[in-house]
Amino acid sequence: MESRLLIAPEQLEAFEATARSGSFSAAARSLGKAQSTISGLISNLEADTGLLLFDRSGREPKLTPQGRSLLMDARCLLNSYSRFEAKSRSLNTGLEESLTVAIDESAIDLSLLARGLCQFYEDYSTVTLNLLHAPGDGAAQMVRDGRANMGIVLSRSDYPEDFEFRGVGNCSFVLITGTRHPLTRLSSVSCRDLQDHLHLRMKVSIDQTALPENDLSNRIWYLESYSLFIAMLATGQGWAFAPLHIVRPYIESGSIQVLPTDFQLVPYPYCTDMIWPRHKPLGPAGRGLLEQVSKILSAQGAEIA
Repeated sequence: MESRLLIAPEQLEAFEATARSGSFSAAARSLGKAQSTISGLISNLEADTGLLLFDRSGREPKLTPQGRSLLMDARCLLNSYSRFEAKSRSLNTGLEESLTVAIDESAIDLSLLARGLCQFYEDYSTVTLNLLHAPGDGAAQMVRDGRANMGIVLSRSDYPEDFEFRGVGNCSFVLITGTRHPLTRLSSVSCRDLQDHLHLRMKVSIDQTALPENDLSNRIWYLESYSLFIAMLATGQGWAFAPLHIVRPYIESGSIQVLPTDFQLVPYPYCTDMIWPRHKPLGPAGRGLLEQVSKILSAQGAEIA
């Protein structure tokens, strides 16, 4: 069995810094070490590997073919060392190794969420984040079952005692249909006008009674995919209440139209909540995500106001 090379991170740092800066002296300055130390570390690395990594015949050291071949591997190893050290420090402080978040996209503009996640990554780069699609009451159920640490959901009037929650923002629902639908010919749509037309609904809100479209049609189809939902509306099949942040691009492109009504004169408002189990308090990363999403959504609310 061949013996394994015992290469210290300091040797790889000296090798990478010299290759990057082009000289032993520049590498020494960048690492805060003496030039003789850098030269010694590289000489030891060459002895350990049995390879000449730098050609020293000129004024400045130049990578040999063997050195160029190993440089990328050295950088990968240094990155791995850095991640190992960072994660070890984080775990010692109680930082979660991973965080699972169940998301109902009806409740939050995903572009805003993505902005918040950029900062979350900067603050908690060692935490593995699992983002799960959970329409309707799926997010709450996943949190309840322990399959998710947190959920982003449409607010409900009351939560079970085993949930903690925070209102982090709001969203609006609008009444829409395709531009070829008969309802678009009306100057104002009443509840009675909706009754005889197919109603498309996404499955299923936690609190059914809070939905503005409750019992407004005699014919209802249920869907789980917003892609199919939009496609059907665009072809003139049915009407729906839908989150403005999801349908806005289709309204702007002209494939979907907002219907004027005599019963709801402004977009129907909902609150967006983040929920988590009461018996399992949020750790540092969970609290960080909660604060970041709250910050992003509150800033958006201030811009709208």
